[in-house]
Amino acid sequence: MVEKTTEQQTRVAFLGPEGTFSQSAVVKHFGASITGISLATIEEVFSEIEIKAADFGVVPVENSTEGLVSNTLDMFLMSSLCICGEVEVPIRQYLMSQMDTLEEINKVYSHPQSLAQCRAWLAASLPMAEIVPVSSNAAGASQASVEKGAAAIAGDAAANVYGLNILGSDIQDQANNATRFLVIGSDPCEVSGNDKTTILLSASGTKGPGALLNLLKPLAKHNINMTRIQSRPSRKRNWDYVFFVDIDGHRTEKNIMSALKEVEGYSSLFRVLGSYPKANY
Repeated sequence: MVEKTTEQQTRVAFLGPEGTFSQSAVVKHFGASITGISLATIEEVFSEIEIKAADFGVVPVENSTEGLVSNTLDMFLMSSLCICGEVEVPIRQYLMSQMDTLEEINKVYSHPQSLAQCRAWLAASLPMAEIVPVSSNAAGASQASVEKGAAAIAGDAAANVYGLNILGSDIQDQANNATRFLVIGSDPCEVSGNDKTTILLSASGTKGPGALLNLLKPLAKHNINMTRIQSRPSRKRNWDYVFFVDIDGHRTEKNIMSALKEVEGYSSLFRVLGSYPKANY
């Protein structure tokens, strides 16, 4: 388990730049006194830990409105890092600009996910504005800080970082919008008493009938609750898939150990990505 008591010594890589929701997730999980390392891509976050330049990383994996962040899951097909924790951050979107009124706005910058989360509000409030996707919300805020008539959609922290006026608050279309982030690192977590386990697997006979059923049947047999399953292309051949599965409990629990041993027997690919404390929802 990641201990916050050592926050002064902890280096945490995250998907930057500063002012993003990823940075908010870092602060929520580790505290404010850690050494944050802002990076441009999810791939770089993984790499920074692998070369020992960071102790942990925080990457987005799922949004309650827009769904899966597939790039994060795909990285586990190539990386040996494990999942050490998860963080849920409520996503409150704000429109910000150096301008003073909505009438002055002719262009809106933001990350594609944030633009999608605010689609209805933008159509109603800024129907004539040009919508411009950028690499991150913070990048959009940075651009809005130097371009006349431009605005950005981002978290309120970005308005403070880039000195912008907030012209619209809570503009996301879904009031309960949230993003789940994974904490990744090199070492597995101890039992916390309120854990989940994520496994990566593929059936040994993916084209036959009942392949996925056989793969998951041991979970039901050992009374284990599966809370999530996601499929991704295996990258080995066309139309071949791997599955990311979340279950309740820690991999060291007796029934889970027995079930995972049986699952592995049906698998062509099997890896426990981590057992870690559940987020405080």
